[in-house]
Amino acid sequence: MSEHIVLLDDEGLAPSTRLKRPDCAHTWQQFAYTCPEQMLDHLQDATIAFTCSVPLREEHLRQLPKLKMISLALTGRDIVDVDYCDAHGIEVASVPGYAANTVAEHSLAMILELFRRPAAFTRLMRQVHAGEKPYQNIYFNHRIRDVRDKQLAIIGSGPIAPHLARAFGMQVLFEDRGGKRQGPDCRPLAELLRSCDVLSINCPLTPATYNLIDAAQLALMKPDAVVVNTGRGGVVNEAALIQALQAGRLGGVALDVVEQEPLHPSNPLFQLIDRDDFLLNPHIAWSSEDAMQQLMDSAVDNISAFVARQANAKRIRSA
Repeated sequence: MSEHIVLLDDEGLAPSTRLKRPDCAHTWQQFAYTCPEQMLDHLQDATIAFTCSVPLREEHLRQLPKLKMISLALTGRDIVDVDYCDAHGIEVASVPGYAANTVAEHSLAMILELFRRPAAFTRLMRQVHAGEKPYQNIYFNHRIRDVRDKQLAIIGSGPIAPHLARAFGMQVLFEDRGGKRQGPDCRPLAELLRSCDVLSINCPLTPATYNLIDAAQLALMKPDAVVVNTGRGGVVNEAALIQALQAGRLGGVALDVVEQEPLHPSNPLFQLIDRDDFLLNPHIAWSSEDAMQQLMDSAVDNISAFVARQANAKRIRSA
């Protein structure tokens, strides 16, 4: 039997990415992007849906009786209504841990920028060259701090955390929410927030982590502590984050993820965009060329493995 595979969104693939095909009989169709109103048209004949960022929700899934499998070019599965898929025999496969070092490197780059400010000083030199700032011998326009010996608090215990844990001679501690993770390097969240110099968000978005860091939690932090989020946007309450930074209750904020993606120009976070203690990226921490190639290869391999299991199960039933 030939599978009909539909890639819903290839616009997010880097030019260097080589998209291989599954090792099975199949027809292939791909689109630059699939809007909600296009979902049924694009997937009407699909047995396998392949998505990089397009959500697949119950209102569409229940109208796609041919669909057997969803391959996600993602670490998590939160863009799919997994409960519906489990109840209706639709397999959902993701690629956990594919960009662990990549996201960790991006997090560390953001931490270094907030502490050392090389990009901010480059912007200052542009202003000096343009005559907008005075030419002088020594510049103290931006605070510079060492990272070594600072305390890095990590919310999350997945594959990214070990890469961050080797960072720059920092003291690394992990959040122990609800006693689920124990050890000498684990602390309750409130204790971590009070003591940390850097708070790194590296956990998935679940009902338990939604707005985990809100105004009350931010108020516990040191006034020069920085928040770095490369996990999921909804883990941090963005309105509270904006207010805390504007009020001088944080030393800096770096975001690669926001609650509403893609990042729209009307997002309130753009109130902070001209600040040198604020970094805003469009969810790109995962997207190094190496990591993207690994991701797409693994997502296609998940399709091949699914089809092989289906064929094997059919042979066993007919034997």
